[in-house]
Amino acid sequence: MSLSSAGNLTVSGDVSVGDDLTLASDGAIVTFGSDSEITMTHDADVGLKFKHTATADDKPIVLTLQTGETDMAANDVIGALRFQAPDEGTGTDAILVAAAIEAVAEGDFSASSNATKISFKCGNSEAATEKAKIVGSTGKFHATPDSILLIKNSSGSTLKTVNGHAAI
Repeated sequence: MSLSSAGNLTVSGDVSVGDDLTLASDGAIVTFGSDSEITMTHDADVGLKFKHTATADDKPIVLTLQTGETDMAANDVIGALRFQAPDEGTGTDAILVAAAIEAVAEGDFSASSNATKISFKCGNSEAATEKAKIVGSTGKFHATPDSILLIKNSSGSTLKTVNGHAAI
């Protein structure tokens, strides 16, 4: 470990922090890789930006959600993005998970099967529940009975409205 006169700290091994880690400047950047080609940047008053800094062709940024489970069974959630306002002052329903996108095992995984659905969940005076899904085993999109699916063309005009139990 070394500390420079400019205040930079260099550590050649792993760093373990026992509690909070604060990056106290707007625009703070965390870099990853020996070439620092992946960055996570603080976007002041907005959130985080993830970027692959390489300018060559076919260098997308990839975010992979991995479960540590060793035995995936039917209905196990593999990964999820959940949206919530836990500090909402009115409490009750307002602080529940309001929306989510989940990857869910359709059946037990095996050497020849990893059938998965993508579940789209929204709240409505409740914790978010499934309103639509893309089923991997059939490749079809399904909407629940209380959902309305709008099919639009490239100019944004509604071509078709489907109420509930849609399978496209």
